[in-house]
Amino acid sequence: MYDLAVREEQWARADTLIRRKFGADVPYGDRVLSAFVQGDTAAQRQLLGEGPRIAGEKGRRLGYKALEAGSWLAIYLEDLDRAEEFASFDTLPSVPAGPRASTRRFLGTLDVARGRWSTAKAQFAAASRLDRPDSALVARALAAALPFLAVPRRDIEDIRAEVERWRPGNDPSAPLPEAVRPLVRHLRLYLLGLLSSRLDAEAEALSYAGELERETAPPESQALVQGLARTIRADVAAAAGRRDEALRLLDDVRGQVPLELIRLPYFSEEHARYLRGRLLHLAGRDEEALRWLRSAFVGSPNEMHYRAPSHLLQAEIEQKLGNRAAAAEQYSQFIGLWRACDPPLRPVVEGAKTELARMVGESR
Repeated sequence: MYDLAVREEQWARADTLIRRKFGADVPYGDRVLSAFVQGDTAAQRQLLGEGPRIAGEKGRRLGYKALEAGSWLAIYLEDLDRAEEFASFDTLPSVPAGPRASTRRFLGTLDVARGRWSTAKAQFAAASRLDRPDSALVARALAAALPFLAVPRRDIEDIRAEVERWRPGNDPSAPLPEAVRPLVRHLRLYLLGLLSSRLDAEAEALSYAGELERETAPPESQALVQGLARTIRADVAAAAGRRDEALRLLDDVRGQVPLELIRLPYFSEEHARYLRGRLLHLAGRDEEALRWLRSAFVGSPNEMHYRAPSHLLQAEIEQKLGNRAAAAEQYSQFIGLWRACDPPLRPVVEGAKTELARMVGESR
């Protein structure tokens, strides 16, 4: 209920709910969020001052207090600079390697949300050196496979080669979550398929999809595995301009994910959701696309990866439907997130700025 209240910007209700649960001892991350919502600069400075002291301390949901504070600022306010400032307390040398690695992966996610692969890859590399290199590799591969991020071909080739060499095991000490161990071979094939699609290696991508379809899986995960294979095939079809084929394939990706896996970004079907929203728009099914995009990534594990491109798609659709105020708001949010993106993406931002300026001029 608290999360819903915050997402709907019902700040008074959210404050009542959090205080009802914790009394005077409101968790650090929620106090940080409240201070920025209220514009309380004195409280903001005080909370920043607390940062070094609480670095590495356990939080209420995401593991660590500073990381939670950064996450709430990113997810609920889209204030990525402040999110980085607070989360970075959990990268201090005094913090154990595990929390520092988790925070580096989060900082990489923030850079992906900014359209900055150039700095995201350094954060993922830092996470890999600290702890859980398998998790860092998967995070890096998922980001490199995004169809809207400007990732140099050489980087994609290097990551694909690393995933090809990757032999994730079933040892209880392995760094991936226990629930993933029966599906590590499937995860590897899924990543290889998407990365091959990014390289326009259609035959290789489809070969990986075929391997994935033939790979045995626990009964409760068979629908999920088939959905991953169809996502690869849909990605290939979309890249080749076969829009209707891609949409047909995505019709079979229906969110049949076991509950214990739904919070894992590689099994949460986010890639398929983004493809579906974009393809519905390209097919002229704009109102359906808009309904889909408004809810597709709410609370999903890698939600921030998709914020900017989702804002842009919604802006284009709202503009096409004649909803100027809504389109202007979505363009503004997109521009705010990608204002310091990598150079190859800047023409996209400039195009959004042009459309926003034109709409503002026409409304006067």
